[in-house]
Amino acid sequence: MRGIAIAGVFLLAFAIPAGHAQNQPKNLPPESATSRNGTSCSGNTKEETQIADGLSWTHYCREAPIGGPWSIHVLQLARHRRDLLVHSAMGADATGQFARVPLTELAGRETLNGVDVLAIVNGDFDMEQPYFGVPVGLAITGGKIQTAGGDSRPVMSTFVSGRPSIGVPDIHMQASVGKNHWPIATFNKPLGYAKSRDLRMYSRAFRKSVTAAQPFAAIVITKLDRPLPPDAQTRIIGTISEIREPATEQIIPENSLLLAEPSDTKDSQSKFRKLAVGMKVTVRMLVRMEKQADIIDAIAGLPILVTSGHTAIHGELTDYIKLRHPRTAVCYNEQNYMFVVVDGRQPKLSIGMTLEELADLMVSLGCTEAMNTDGGGSTEMAVDLPQNNSPGTSKLEIVNSPSDGPERGRPNAWMIIRRH
Repeated sequence: MRGIAIAGVFLLAFAIPAGHAQNQPKNLPPESATSRNGTSCSGNTKEETQIADGLSWTHYCREAPIGGPWSIHVLQLARHRRDLLVHSAMGADATGQFARVPLTELAGRETLNGVDVLAIVNGDFDMEQPYFGVPVGLAITGGKIQTAGGDSRPVMSTFVSGRPSIGVPDIHMQASVGKNHWPIATFNKPLGYAKSRDLRMYSRAFRKSVTAAQPFAAIVITKLDRPLPPDAQTRIIGTISEIREPATEQIIPENSLLLAEPSDTKDSQSKFRKLAVGMKVTVRMLVRMEKQADIIDAIAGLPILVTSGHTAIHGELTDYIKLRHPRTAVCYNEQNYMFVVVDGRQPKLSIGMTLEELADLMVSLGCTEAMNTDGGGSTEMAVDLPQNNSPGTSKLEIVNSPSDGPERGRPNAWMIIRRH
């Protein structure tokens, strides 16, 4: 009942009818002057900019029921547009390993590859140091699995058809040698991330090596019959080239897979004790959403905010949920995608939202399904504003006000691109 009461107050404060997000008129003039990246936001104002046919960015200033202003940015994409696509981008350093990369740099890299990026919004949380840049949840880019496994975090995914889905993915990973079949708990996650006795698998995209406080055994699989990263539905056959003794660090060779056992595995329980160099290994990987495997992109978040048009936050009301912070959320309905950024930690500009307030905002925008992604200093939206066109360079301008000041590099992001 508490959430319902909050929702009622919030909708009055925000004053956006549920149908607004589905039927916004184009090129509305601003109700009053508002700065894109300013230091203050007061009253109830709206400024809308059309980025392309079917794509708009709207900045709202609203007064919260208590505590100060809200600065809210809504990027809306019409789902029927076939020339505008939603895709994920993965952060990586010069060696191809996962890394935090500023969103404008991610967009700039795509631009150099001939991609017309119209907007970009931050994606998943990443691991703590020393694993900055490794997404916490499932990450699929262009149909390729970047990292998977561990806890059952929800994702927003898109299928080959372009249809989106928000929910918990179904992930199956397995290694087979002869008649032995061993589940794989994680792919490209820190060794101790999952509480499981199952194997861990790594490619060079994770890091140059895997480390742990206690020694752990590993095997190296080379001569792979398919290139890495693996597809969302694949079978990879390779050959064992090394069987390594337990050590606190295991190097991951290029163009190879490394299978590691948990560091507390006893020698008598080792899955590798009867293996030999030259044996064939088959790795099977299958990621599905709604029993479909043709996933083209996926980025995780937490928690799901809206299901079937109603607020749907489950679990314990921790401080992370109850306190106001900068927030980022993704959603869709039958007509549109929406990417939403709420600034915070800036009393004159925006005080941020609780997750309950964010869920109510998503309902008020007309979302039927919505999910929270990384927030805080990671909250960022950059948009290709019409007056900034500059051929051959990234044209994006950060439209919100990141609470850290400068951009914070992120492990992945959602992009809206134009297909020519």
